[in-house]
Amino acid sequence: MKLIKFLILVLFPSLILLNSCKQESIKTVINKEGSLTQSEMLEDYDLLKSIYINANAGLYKYHTKAEIDSVFASNKKLITKKLSYREFYTVLWNVIDYTGSCHNTLKYPDSLDKKLSKQKIYFPIPLKYINNKLYTNLDYKGIPLGSEIISVNNMPENQFSTLISKYVSTDGFNKTGKYAGIETDWLPFYIYLTLGAQNEFKLKYRTQNSSRTQELKIASVTCKDFYKNYNQRFSKTYENRKNEDYTYKYLDSINTGVLEVNTFAMGGPKSKGHKKYVKFLDSVFTNLKTNNIPNLIVDIRGNGGGNDPNDLLLYSFLTKRSFKENTTAFTLFNEVPNQEYYVYDDIKELASELAEEHSILKDGKYYQNSTFNKTWHPNKNAFNGRIILLIDPFVASAGSLFASLLKSDPNTIIIGEETLGGYYGHTGHIPVTYELPNSKLDVTFSIVDLEQDVEQLLDEKYGDGVKPDFKVTQTYQDFLDNKDTEFNFAIEKIKL
Repeated sequence: MKLIKFLILVLFPSLILLNSCKQESIKTVINKEGSLTQSEMLEDYDLLKSIYINANAGLYKYHTKAEIDSVFASNKKLITKKLSYREFYTVLWNVIDYTGSCHNTLKYPDSLDKKLSKQKIYFPIPLKYINNKLYTNLDYKGIPLGSEIISVNNMPENQFSTLISKYVSTDGFNKTGKYAGIETDWLPFYIYLTLGAQNEFKLKYRTQNSSRTQELKIASVTCKDFYKNYNQRFSKTYENRKNEDYTYKYLDSINTGVLEVNTFAMGGPKSKGHKKYVKFLDSVFTNLKTNNIPNLIVDIRGNGGGNDPNDLLLYSFLTKRSFKENTTAFTLFNEVPNQEYYVYDDIKELASELAEEHSILKDGKYYQNSTFNKTWHPNKNAFNGRIILLIDPFVASAGSLFASLLKSDPNTIIIGEETLGGYYGHTGHIPVTYELPNSKLDVTFSIVDLEQDVEQLLDEKYGDGVKPDFKVTQTYQDFLDNKDTEFNFAIEKIKL
């Protein structure tokens, strides 16, 4: 196994692989969710707590031990004999989410996923979240595109949005990334976790330019049907504008370069993808320097992370300071704890690599040594002009680390919305997965807690994502017109 220094944050992958089969009733689905006894649920719950205490270096990153203990204790009281499998998932998630790491996941067993995916129990309409309101992202069954959702099954929109968005994991106390998850293809699963299996959904909504509230019941669909609708969503054209890993163009009218880096997942330092990326950056920044271009827009919206050192390499072309990936990075172990529940077969290799990289034992923590955290210096072709960075709530992991480094520099203007990933640090690098023996739920988290090499800033509190200098989000009208609000705002700033 070759460790990936930054777990690629696949925030919202396709929920399940879909296979055609005979439809089953909702009652059958509920029965097949699993009939765990109270003692079995308590056993899995206590095991999760043990694993987190032994292996999760970020457990107390944003909360005190007393606060974490209190959350474990209060949620344990919710485990009763009548608790369903789905509700047990939520009890576990309450604790997992509270710890505040964008690398946290809790996964249904594949067999149950496949059974549920074939049932007509899911919400059918892709949605758009704009300025704290929900809008339909598709014409559907008489409900026009852009209709504002007032309530779902008599649940007011604000309560509905809060409950379904809780299943998105973010760093620290971030909320923007949670609400952004509503717009993804994970939406039907989030609604299922919140409301359970549904035969139909009762919607109250208002159409464009109307104050009249209308009501309509719409039938539930399978996941496959939702994905068909999702792939026909109105905003797809706008979202697919960023369909390459990285691009560069020059805007002659305002003498500005535009560099898009949509992922850092080009591979590690010896990969072909990384070497191609190095040549690309060399070419771009040589061109910027040779032509004395004064402005550069760096667009990393949607960048959920990737491989080291692709983020750090890009930053070396944009900064005037020497820097490191992080100031500290530690894990709690060099021998995998709770091994009998560990999913992968790389225990010996993981232990060996941890011993090599995290070799400094101090106060019960294994710190990263300097061999794996070198000092970087500005590239000889580093850009010296004005930098505008575009960010959004989907930026995380290596993406948000890059954004935090760049925000520390005085010549950067940041436009967009707070990132899902943290400004001061995150818990990442190496993912591990454990299977809880009774529920068969897979718990995944990363084991290295790190503090990023960034400046202390007045507008950044510990637990925040990277915040913009100018908060700009797509407006409702720009959504209907498929316009890029943030990019257009950046252009106007350059023209001033």
